[in-house]
Amino acid sequence: MDWKSEQNTKSPMTSWMPEWLQLCVRVSLRLFLIGVVVVLLIAGYYGYRAQQFDLDKVAEQQQQNLLLDTSGLQLQLSNAKFKDCITKDDLPQHLVDALIAREDTNFESHCGIDFKGLIRATVRNIKDLSFTQGASTLSMQLARNTYDIKAKSINRKLLEIALTLRIEQHYSKEQIMAFYLNRIYFGSGCYGIEQASQKYFSKPTKELNLSESATLAGIIRGPHIFSPLRNLEAAQEQRDQVLARMVDIERITPEEAAQIEETPLVVHQSDSDSSNSVRGNPYAMEAVDRHLQEILADEDVREGALTIQTTLNQKIIEKAQKDIDHILLANGDEQLQAACVILNHKTGAIHCVIGGKSYKDSPFNRAVDSKIDLGNAFTPFIYAAALERSKTPIKGQPTQTGKQLEESDMVGIAKRFGFKGPFNTDEIFYGRAVCSPLDLATAYATLANDGKRPHTYYIQKISNQLGDTIFSNSPAPTPAIQPGSAKATLDLLNNFKGITSHSTSAFGGRALWSMAKGNNLTAVLWFGYNYPKPIPKSSELIKQMRKTTHSWVN
Repeated sequence: MDWKSEQNTKSPMTSWMPEWLQLCVRVSLRLFLIGVVVVLLIAGYYGYRAQQFDLDKVAEQQQQNLLLDTSGLQLQLSNAKFKDCITKDDLPQHLVDALIAREDTNFESHCGIDFKGLIRATVRNIKDLSFTQGASTLSMQLARNTYDIKAKSINRKLLEIALTLRIEQHYSKEQIMAFYLNRIYFGSGCYGIEQASQKYFSKPTKELNLSESATLAGIIRGPHIFSPLRNLEAAQEQRDQVLARMVDIERITPEEAAQIEETPLVVHQSDSDSSNSVRGNPYAMEAVDRHLQEILADEDVREGALTIQTTLNQKIIEKAQKDIDHILLANGDEQLQAACVILNHKTGAIHCVIGGKSYKDSPFNRAVDSKIDLGNAFTPFIYAAALERSKTPIKGQPTQTGKQLEESDMVGIAKRFGFKGPFNTDEIFYGRAVCSPLDLATAYATLANDGKRPHTYYIQKISNQLGDTIFSNSPAPTPAIQPGSAKATLDLLNNFKGITSHSTSAFGGRALWSMAKGNNLTAVLWFGYNYPKPIPKSSELIKQMRKTTHSWVN
């Protein structure tokens, strides 16, 4: 038989097929074999790359971010009892169950990769033409948080998968769970489960109860917005969602979940978080943490090992805290609260934030999050609006001055100063508006900055562990009013009845306000109660406030 007849010999398996179908089968078989070879080559390549990573790093404690003040002084010093990593023996079973319910239902059975979820996410990403879905298991998150493989790409995902498989081969499920909990970010400056347990509940991880475990598992997806120190209601809602999910996968009974859901979440904050043991003041550090969350993606923050140059100034904070404590002690009113903001009106850099008398007793940050009556403190901005509209300010008569303007126009100019409202439009010239000390500081800084509203910020620069700058801030003022209107307003205030300190204004009412500006700094100080009510001895308190704010900026 010659080679031609041999070539024409048909396989008994395909002899019954039409010739075109035989061709399709042969092509498909060859493509399949080529595909197998390609997959094996890719697997071998990424398997080799995964071998280059040191698996001992997985077991290392997460490095915290290094926060510095404007002079390079380290802020937020670590407490000794937060330094030890937990081990698998420290994990209560209900914490393990809560985390599995929240993050990775098949954690105990999969090989590190949830292939069904991965295929589902891949299909979705193809439809969206972007990496909108990740399908990450706990093991994959551990690999990503341990090594520098952050970029969203096919290359990163394949390397992550290879590393995950290697981690699963090298460590037990219990160890992986412990390593994961030691690395992730739980908000409020807590890296790892032990820090979070101590900070939020003042107890070690192994003593957590079911409610607390479910709360911590609920924080993970939004460590900033779900922190119980920042939003107790949101944290409790996340806890209840985790409990419901635990019922779905039969880790707890509906009765157990219902019993806990009927119980309010209680946070027993650690004594180590008093203002005396944390440089930068805990209110200020919480504000920095919030800003950091806004700047970086969650996975970047969780990685740690970042050097963060903040705009906080420890000397200014210490002086402001000492002065406020002195005034409160002399006043003798235990219910009286205080808050202040000091910023550079030329750059917008915030140097000091104090949000209350005691962070331990009340972590609510009045300097940033409160809505306090402005009352007469709105007077400078009524004058500024009148000057901006070529009207005549009547000294000592803000209401009469304002009646020359339209209420809606006044609201528009107030928003240009940075006031967010809400406003009582019908009575806005009587000071019927609310704001936070930060809002008022920003508005007053606008007058001090020739009518340009500064863009305020807490973080100047962020560098990674290689020393590369990954974020930087720079002044970005927004024109609000004409420079002449701003200068004329300050001149009016300097000659205002009862004002004795240059560029300092103080106003009474149910909330006491003092505003001051120097060459570079603007300060706002507030004294009042958690609920609006008249303040006894207010005239003497106003004198002290005026003197204090003047000293801060000069």
